Amino acid sequence: MTQINRLYDTRYFWEIYTTQDPDRITRLRSLLVERRHRFVSSITLYELYKLSVANEGKDVAELRCLLAKKDMQMVSVDSGIAEEAARISYQSRIPMADALIIATAKISGAECITDDPHFTSVKTRWI
Repeated sequence: MTQINRLYDTRYFWEIYTTQDPDRITRLRSLLVERRHRFVSSITLYELYKLSVANEGKDVAELRCLLAKKDMQMVSVDSGIAEEAARISYQSRIPMADALIIATAKISGAECITDDPHFTSVKTRWI
């Protein structure tokens, strides 16, 4: 697997799209420019679409996913990630999507950008 510097979790995207606090938006955006190599799990793309379509409609969901794919490199779930996610989910009772994103960060050694309390087992940068 390619070395990943930073993996952005769904909660990063959701926060940047929904917060009304201008200072928070500035802080969140600064996390995008600190490193050139930005990665996102294909599972995050799924969650982003699902949340966006439910809350703001199909057009918004498609636009957000298009931007994420344009600005970040996608990391797909492979057998190693799937197996590690199963172990994480079984041991810690973490939901499948979070376990897959955690496994992606763990296997790649990436710093995960999130505020999700499930992510304490990997290196994180809290938003």
